[in-house]
Amino acid sequence: MINNNNIQENCPAWLENSGLKPADISRVLSGAQQTGETPSNIVRRLGLLSDQELAKILAQSHGVSLVSLDDFVTTDPLDGQLPQAFLRANQVCPVAISDEGLLLALADPQDQETIDGIAMTISMDIIPVVAPLADIEAALSQFFGETGQLAEDESQRFTSDADAEHLRDLASEAPVVRLVNEMISEAAKLRASDIHIEPFRDYLQIRLRIDGVLQELKAPAINMAKLMVSRVKIIAGLDIAERRRPQDGRARLNIDGKQLDLRIATSPNVHGESVVIRLLEDRNSEVSLNELGLAKNHRKLLDKHLAQPYGLILVVGPTGGGKTTTLAGAVSQLNQPGRKVISIEDPVEYQIDGVTQIAVNSAIGLTFASVLRSVLRHDPDVIVVGELRDTETAEIAVNAALTGHLVLATLHANTAAAAPARLVDMGVDPSLLRSTIKLVIAQRLVRLLCTQCHGKDADCQNCSGSGYRGRSGLFEMIDMQGDILNLIQPGAAAADFAMAASKAGFNSLADNAKEKLKSGITDSQELWRVLGEKIKVD
Repeated sequence: MINNNNIQENCPAWLENSGLKPADISRVLSGAQQTGETPSNIVRRLGLLSDQELAKILAQSHGVSLVSLDDFVTTDPLDGQLPQAFLRANQVCPVAISDEGLLLALADPQDQETIDGIAMTISMDIIPVVAPLADIEAALSQFFGETGQLAEDESQRFTSDADAEHLRDLASEAPVVRLVNEMISEAAKLRASDIHIEPFRDYLQIRLRIDGVLQELKAPAINMAKLMVSRVKIIAGLDIAERRRPQDGRARLNIDGKQLDLRIATSPNVHGESVVIRLLEDRNSEVSLNELGLAKNHRKLLDKHLAQPYGLILVVGPTGGGKTTTLAGAVSQLNQPGRKVISIEDPVEYQIDGVTQIAVNSAIGLTFASVLRSVLRHDPDVIVVGELRDTETAEIAVNAALTGHLVLATLHANTAAAAPARLVDMGVDPSLLRSTIKLVIAQRLVRLLCTQCHGKDADCQNCSGSGYRGRSGLFEMIDMQGDILNLIQPGAAAADFAMAASKAGFNSLADNAKEKLKSGITDSQELWRVLGEKIKVD
């Protein structure tokens, strides 16, 4: 969240004395706070000062020398010790080597992290100077080629082992390690489920998904993007030299005394690589169904079916809708000494003592279908399938429910009424499905109004100014019996199931939303965001 009260307080002295109009200075500071770019980069990008004027002001303000292209030696004085990609990304270039150390030209003399990183890498004193960015880029082109830009192979991949090692060294130095650790620590403190690192042409964007909604986190300058991505890759054991293809990895970190499991995915884009980090806290406590926000009638119906010895219970909804948590609550209730419960998940998010939990790994052929087939030979009473992703898995799950097992599974469908038709479309035999399916639950997660500011205080520390803190489930349930069950036929339509469920008295997601709005725990704006329809209290 942007704190407008602090914008003027963060104005650097050089900008105050730059001769720019107050309105332009305000634009620069506001842009810096929004994007994480340095003020000098924004001044340059907006064209408020020429490159030469900006360099002169920065040099005078920081008490360092101003150099031009004529001052650079004609060949790289470091002989390739620092890769071209790193120098261009950080807008720096070696000028020359003297008895005092390396004369290093920077477009921004305040970039101390880059200075420190280079000093540690080359084991040499650094003498910072300022040069216009155009002169730095021209000198780099003189060192590495006349095109003025990276060769295609280098822009996508560091082909040299030495280049990769240099980048690894830079990404392993204290400033970068601290920056990434602080980012993850801040995300954990704010209860974020994901971190999104996204480089663009002129700035780096870092966003956190908190209670299901992305919020911006203050990001460093764009010249740190490659080092941050490389550091994350090192943590996850990924190939830092591979920048042309997506990569997936995992890591386990101790942050502020808490064990965090990280799922990391990288993807190339036109400005570098984007990274998404999924934060999974080491959850070894049981989830109670009492914590999910279930209405009394929904809880009663769920309890009835969880008490049955066999059958199929489906939990449906979009990614991030809380399906895994609902399954964890159901498993915690079923987890008794007299029952053997086996769960197949991707990944294992809640570790529950007494439950055999298996994480799928498609890279070695450990798929939902192959594990489920094997699990049936281990005499389970209850089987939990993290997701019915394909026809084979769905058919095995239905057959397991038919042969005397209680099967709980998730499925991607928008509503409870759409789930049976979805399984039939996947190729599941309708007659077998009619014999096994017992309950379908659809759900979403809505943010709760902050208990301290009730959504009316932009400076509230409890909710970081969002107005919301925590989430509760919205549910609709269909008890699959009678006329509803008979609708499971080839060509069945979700609308037919919805109409039959309504006639049978089952409430929709919108009905449940209305009850939560009436109770005052959320608001109509949040319900519109989640459901896409206006909910009003009668």
